[in-house]
Amino acid sequence: MLNTFLPIAAQAVREPREAASTLMSMGVPYAALWPAFGALVCLSVILSFLSGGLDAPTGQAALGPLVLALTSAVAGAASVFLVWKVGAAMDGTGRFEEALLLTVFLQGLIFAGQLIEFFLYLVMPPLSGLFSIAIILLTFWINLNFIAALHGFSSLWRSFGVLVFASLGVALILIFLMSLLGVQFMSAGVA
Repeated sequence: MLNTFLPIAAQAVREPREAASTLMSMGVPYAALWPAFGALVCLSVILSFLSGGLDAPTGQAALGPLVLALTSAVAGAASVFLVWKVGAAMDGTGRFEEALLLTVFLQGLIFAGQLIEFFLYLVMPPLSGLFSIAIILLTFWINLNFIAALHGFSSLWRSFGVLVFASLGVALILIFLMSLLGVQFMSAGVA
């Protein structure tokens, strides 16, 4: 399986739109996508707690692993749904299954990048910060191109619009979820 996805991961860095088209044409079964999504959420939470113990910033709320897993899963699922629906509202042609596939693949790339960042932090902390910035920029670029390929957009500006509106929707959903869970964020020691 890795022999199949590693070349596509390299292609996603060089030619993200073509990588998305390759992924969507592979016929990955829908039944495999949700377990992969769940596994990536769990792995990300574990890595978050491993790396969080090394350099815990002060003044931030600490979320327990179950709350972090729940919010990560909800944010990811909402993102898939909103990228699909907002794109469709902008005359996109993508299907939900394809949006889920591309999101799972992108999350896998992000997780691989975070693993590298974690090991860089152990060996050369300043370099890990620069690598983190590179991951963020590369993820943004790949995501724009994946959305364009998903919905058949010729312009990355339309993809940017989908990303902005989907992100706003995810933020609103997370705010609602956090308030339901009773999560409080502290700023300068004031609740």
